[in-house]
Amino acid sequence: MAKIEVKLLPPPPGSLESYNPRLARLFDYWIGKCAGRPLPSRADIEPLEMREWLGNLLLAEFFGGIEHYRVRLDGSNLIGHGGKDRTGKGSEVLTSDEERNLIAMQYKPVLDTAQPAYFETQFRNSEGRFLREQKLLLPLSDNGSVVNMVLAGIYYRNLDSAY
Repeated sequence: MAKIEVKLLPPPPGSLESYNPRLARLFDYWIGKCAGRPLPSRADIEPLEMREWLGNLLLAEFFGGIEHYRVRLDGSNLIGHGGKDRTGKGSEVLTSDEERNLIAMQYKPVLDTAQPAYFETQFRNSEGRFLREQKLLLPLSDNGSVVNMVLAGIYYRNLDSAY
């Protein structure tokens, strides 16, 4: 059974820093890319500027709803912990109902509200691995209002460290 703690953003100043400083810096990067607009687009994101997070990033493109998506980027640290590269794949690879429900619960509010969200979760993924994660979901939009991509910063934790 997944343990889900949901924290919708924007958080009070400094609060994300107390959960995960790397994700706080990623949130600040996203805010800077908004440049006064409600949402940045994928074209605003510069991979060379994202070295600090690159292995822990997932980029998902959505096609009209939570059930229709493709992973465009699956960072190397995510593949190492999750057990499988999901680049180019969507919900068809999710054999775990727990993981499928968790993803819907996390991404749907971001798609519906066009607001970032922070999550701390524990769950068993479709490859049978038990994972504890800290996840920041950042909406992106080609037209400035409808979310068509989500940039996720994900860090896995075990009892004594974070990755």
